[in-house]
Amino acid sequence: MKRCPTCNRIEADDALVFCRADGTGLVSDLGSVSADAGTMKFGSAHSTEIETSILPHSTDLNVNRATAPTTVLSAQPLASRTRELTISNRLQVLIAGGLLVAALCAAVGYFYLTRKENQTIQSLAVMPFVNASGNADVEYLSDGLTESLINSLSRLPDLSVKARSTVFRYKGRDISPQQAGSDLSVQAVLNGRVVERGDQLTVSVDLVNARTGNQIWGQQYNGKVSDAVSLQTQMANELSRRLQTTVSREDQAKLSKGSTTNPDAYLLYLKGQYQTAKYTKEGVSKGRDYLEQAISLDPLYALAYAGLAVNYIAASDWYMPSKEALAKTEAAARKALALDDQLSEAHTSLAIARWWYAWDWSGAEAEFKRAIELNPNDARAHEFYGWFLVNSGRQETALAENNRARQLDPLSSETNTIVGQTLYFLRHYDEAVAQLKSTLDMDQSYWLAHSFLGRTYEQQGKLTEAIAEFQRAVDLENDVAENYSMLAHAYGLTGKKSEAQKVLAQLQDMSAKRYVPPYNIAIAYVGLGDKDQAFAWLERAYADRSFYITWLKYDPQLDSLRSDLRFADLVRRVGL
Repeated sequence: MKRCPTCNRIEADDALVFCRADGTGLVSDLGSVSADAGTMKFGSAHSTEIETSILPHSTDLNVNRATAPTTVLSAQPLASRTRELTISNRLQVLIAGGLLVAALCAAVGYFYLTRKENQTIQSLAVMPFVNASGNADVEYLSDGLTESLINSLSRLPDLSVKARSTVFRYKGRDISPQQAGSDLSVQAVLNGRVVERGDQLTVSVDLVNARTGNQIWGQQYNGKVSDAVSLQTQMANELSRRLQTTVSREDQAKLSKGSTTNPDAYLLYLKGQYQTAKYTKEGVSKGRDYLEQAISLDPLYALAYAGLAVNYIAASDWYMPSKEALAKTEAAARKALALDDQLSEAHTSLAIARWWYAWDWSGAEAEFKRAIELNPNDARAHEFYGWFLVNSGRQETALAENNRARQLDPLSSETNTIVGQTLYFLRHYDEAVAQLKSTLDMDQSYWLAHSFLGRTYEQQGKLTEAIAEFQRAVDLENDVAENYSMLAHAYGLTGKKSEAQKVLAQLQDMSAKRYVPPYNIAIAYVGLGDKDQAFAWLERAYADRSFYITWLKYDPQLDSLRSDLRFADLVRRVGL
């Protein structure tokens, strides 16, 4: 060890030559040092005072005066002492000063980052919870808890929460919070892990700063599977406190809007949502069964009625006659709103029913506006409202609503396709192609994007490319009549009558087994140039209250019929 002859500071590092406090040359003679002189520890009062002192022998230094030599330099004038310092001494002082400045900068930076870390979070992505149970049958639970949290938190003001369809693009992928935050432009990411063992349930959640990767908050919840409904509410309440500085009682109440106290009903609701989200004939059918069971257990379960309304919309004109499906959509949505008129999702479903089924344009718009007023972060409300506005000829407003939906749900195949669909209906074909190709770059398996890309190619005269896209749509989803309809229409336009008739025969065979929308058959006949058959099937679509019939005014595939008086009469009766 070495000692500073000026301040008696002890240095254990034999490699040091000069005192870190005042730059004086160190000596190895420790004979005059007291026995406890080397007991100072990092972080003590002594170390703090010495490290933050630049001038030697400042009055802030706690010097052992009893052991200090009688010939101390501090008794000399400061100017005289400075002259006695060697160049190396001065360099050491400068280094010490530089280190101090760096330390102060680091401290200020740390304070700033910590402060930023604790600022109110205004944007969040709830990533798909991982099912760590090793049992695929409880996937509905991890997905359901994710979706429930998204729906609850999106109701809070001043908080933008990414929609389910966007975050679920990351399901099964190992991605860092920083990457997810960058992709989705959010400040924070919530990760979750669900373990179900018998009737025991463990849910672990971590709220992470998407810029730094630092954990803001984490918690593990333990209970029974039957506790899932209370666990979800508890998580939402705790998160709301962590995300926002103040949450009013009114906002707190929004977190459990339309919920249930029946644990079995809640689990059935989660299963219903999980199956409906598959958008397949089997998934929609199973989802409806689960939602109806949830309602039978709790007839006052508003969210279950809202989920049932969405389920019927998914079935309309694809798996069920529109006249039947949309009437049930309206009934379910009205029941949900009778129980809780603050549910934005129920207002959106009612708007769609008023638009597609009742052809009540003013009533539909009022419901869309109410849904967006209640939850400005509801991407689905913006998406369908934009589509609706095309009917009214409000092009710029329609595109603005679609783009808002895309901001809220940037990775959703459906939302991005609807933007392309709107551009197609507005006859902005080049932009539509670019948008739909961009959508397919994200998800090549989304049949609807292939379908609308094919329609756009048709209008550009690229019939070979159109047929390829329609065939791809059929290959991806061969249970949707719309895809065969498009293929028959394109074959008809190219003059390949026999191919068109074969596809039309497939449609008619399909109609013998299940519902096929008359509008789809009408489009096939339009491609074949048979106007009388086209109008006959459009009249059936009118009688069925097909949602497709609201496309009459702006569907480019019907352009060859517009000069016919029968077409004008049909448009008038629909109210367009």
